[in-house]
Amino acid sequence: MKRSVSAPKQSLGDRVYSDLRAAITLGEIRQGIVFNEADLIARYKVSSSPLREALTRLRQDGLVRVIARRGYAVTELSLKDFHELVQMRLIIEGAAAELAAPRISDEHIVEMRRISKIKLIAGDTSSYRNFMQANQHFHEKIAEIADNARLLRATSQIFDEMQRLLFSDIRSGDSDELDHDHDEIIEALAMRDGRKARNAIINHVKQSRDRVIGRMMRQHKDFAESDIFG
Repeated sequence: MKRSVSAPKQSLGDRVYSDLRAAITLGEIRQGIVFNEADLIARYKVSSSPLREALTRLRQDGLVRVIARRGYAVTELSLKDFHELVQMRLIIEGAAAELAAPRISDEHIVEMRRISKIKLIAGDTSSYRNFMQANQHFHEKIAEIADNARLLRATSQIFDEMQRLLFSDIRSGDSDELDHDHDEIIEALAMRDGRKARNAIINHVKQSRDRVIGRMMRQHKDFAESDIFG
């Protein structure tokens, strides 16, 4: 008789780490907000030991920093940080799309269309997380199809850092773009055309960049004269 193998259970530290990491990378815990262990113990109903384990790992990931005598804060991303991450996306995701195009299957295309149909429902907090996780999954899927583990790791790391900036406006009511806008990418991949796939990704990344810059400039008018993105 064949025995089913169940997935190993997550430890408390792993569970808290995973949820906190998602909350940070998806912008649920905003940049600059100071929190302490007591806040998180109340939220997760755990003791200080697994919580400190999770926070140590998040510090190693560069996602949180210690605020002396106050607690912790999410590591803030500057305009320069965002500019560097966009440059990385243009290089890495463009290459991944070009490599993925000749390898992609009809089943992959169906899955990517399904992922891109996940909608955001205004006012529904759970749908924000689903929407943003679907976006990251879509871009990671391209690197996975490209069959390059290093490209996949780099894509995941970049999204962990910048996802909170890409969609932070969906909570502020300032969002005018709630669709994933992946159609051009999917169609180029479906044609198995590497060059078109690369260009489609580049166009998509630049559009996302411009949307975030526009929001940053509206929120911080003093950045309007900056030539960082020139």
